[in-house]
Amino acid sequence: MTRDAGPARQGDVSPAPGEPFRGVFSTQSHGVVGFGATKRKVKQNIQVFAEEQPDGTFLVRNLNKNFIPSGKSRSVSRDTLLTDYLPEPDIYMNKVVPMMRRVRQAADAGDTHRTEGELMSAEFEYKTALRVDEEHIRATFGLGLTYLDRGELENAKLVCRRILTLEAAFGEEHKHLFNEFGIKMRKHRMYEQALRYYFKAYRLSKTDDHLLYNIARTYYERDKLRLARKFLALARAINPEFPEADALVKAIDRKAEEAGATDFSRIRHDDD
Repeated sequence: MTRDAGPARQGDVSPAPGEPFRGVFSTQSHGVVGFGATKRKVKQNIQVFAEEQPDGTFLVRNLNKNFIPSGKSRSVSRDTLLTDYLPEPDIYMNKVVPMMRRVRQAADAGDTHRTEGELMSAEFEYKTALRVDEEHIRATFGLGLTYLDRGELENAKLVCRRILTLEAAFGEEHKHLFNEFGIKMRKHRMYEQALRYYFKAYRLSKTDDHLLYNIARTYYERDKLRLARKFLALARAINPEFPEADALVKAIDRKAEEAGATDFSRIRHDDD
């Protein structure tokens, strides 16, 4: 186990003083294969990436075939880690750190190409990162944004479905990518995908006023004005000083008036 191996941010392995312990450990799992006369006990060596948490426990994730942490994390105590797992510093330094650095560099290159409008090169770099770490959040968002920028909506929908399976994509550290992806989906009239995307985030956090606004904005653009009103009310209850929400309320009222509705029960498509 090593200190100062880098911060907890995905793909970032540069040293930083005061960061938690991070390292690779191995353990053996015991199982049974076969049936009857062919039945036998087997041992499997499992390598995990462990990272210390503020409360002194460790989150561990299995390493994939490319020596990248993947899958769901699980929590173990320090005593369990030191008793049941064997430290593997050579694997960490010679396998995990270089592969995480490689993924980070590919994602960085993809971001640079996308910013400069070099979308084919951006796609190549993001896919390079994802071939090594298929759960890399920044590369996944980047690939989806690249497809949206190129107007390749079917490919963007596939990426959206992938994002919905990655709970880490909805974390605070990825909020700017989350917002950019949602806005671009709305601009391409991918309303069904945008709502599925926003509601996944809503299930994880019901007190995000901007998320509620984004849901309301999507319903507004679909002409589902009653639902837009409902989620705007929730957003304004959390944040009464929300000028964008106030502006959207006025836009909803104008659209309702233009539709000739005397009340929201008569607005077209309001409760589909």
